[in-house]
Amino acid sequence: MRGIELRQLRYFSILAQELHFRKAADLAFITQPALSQQISKLEETVGVALFLRDGRKVELTAAGVMLQQELDKMFDQLQRALRLTREAASEREFRLSIGMVEYTNLPFIPPALMRMQAAYPGLKVQRHEMHAGLQAEALGKDVIDVGIGVPVVMPAGGIGVDARPILSGPWVAVLRDDHRLASREQIQVEDLMGERLIFFERQVVPHLYDTLVGACRRAGFTPNFVYETQQAQVGVAMVGEGVGVMLGAAYIFTAPPSGVTTRPIAGMEPLLVHMFTRSGESDALVQEFMEMVAEEARRTQVALDARY
Repeated sequence: MRGIELRQLRYFSILAQELHFRKAADLAFITQPALSQQISKLEETVGVALFLRDGRKVELTAAGVMLQQELDKMFDQLQRALRLTREAASEREFRLSIGMVEYTNLPFIPPALMRMQAAYPGLKVQRHEMHAGLQAEALGKDVIDVGIGVPVVMPAGGIGVDARPILSGPWVAVLRDDHRLASREQIQVEDLMGERLIFFERQVVPHLYDTLVGACRRAGFTPNFVYETQQAQVGVAMVGEGVGVMLGAAYIFTAPPSGVTTRPIAGMEPLLVHMFTRSGESDALVQEFMEMVAEEARRTQVALDARY
């Protein structure tokens, strides 16, 4: 084990799963050259080649497959050891309180929670329905441990809240495949003039609702909202039935159903999702959840970047 670093093993695990240096580097939050360097150091230390590289694809060698299988077991055991250690040092229940808007359907939250609950089977998660504008105060009052949302303004300095950007996605229109705008690579705000639009209710996230209305008015028209909903899935189903065109963030619609497609809307600022926590957060459970959220959000970002 002399000379082997835990981070090298973690980098190896990510690359072994992705089999793509750029994607793995993005997920590991390092540069591609740095990832290549660390993998080469690991191979040199172990004394065998772990990957086959031919310029077009990356494959595991037989030795690499074996190491991947054994490391999966090791990381699972390490996770269990950390959980048992924390449980031995504390009699409190393991709880997480999260502030977010259910409508936003953030795709990175379920896998992060699944990983946390696998590590802490007794974990209890409580979700508070609140947009980003309310989360700083909720953190200060210990109502929530972590907030996730798109802020209209960043929290003021000195109030004890850290804001970390974790995901950026464009505004998109959700259309039936046979809609007149579906054949375009992207659409303009003015293209929505006269369209029957489906959107969330203003009370869900007021500042984003107002952002869209303002963009439409600057383009010379008032949006024709024929249906407002608090359930994104309902809106998508109505698009499929031909009721209208739904608008929202690209990350809400990562897997549209058959017969429905999405197109980015040009000229509107991307929606930047942040994770909010108390400054200097020291709770190990919260820190671990933050790391998992950031990692899963990065996976979502890679997929969005490839799509849009």
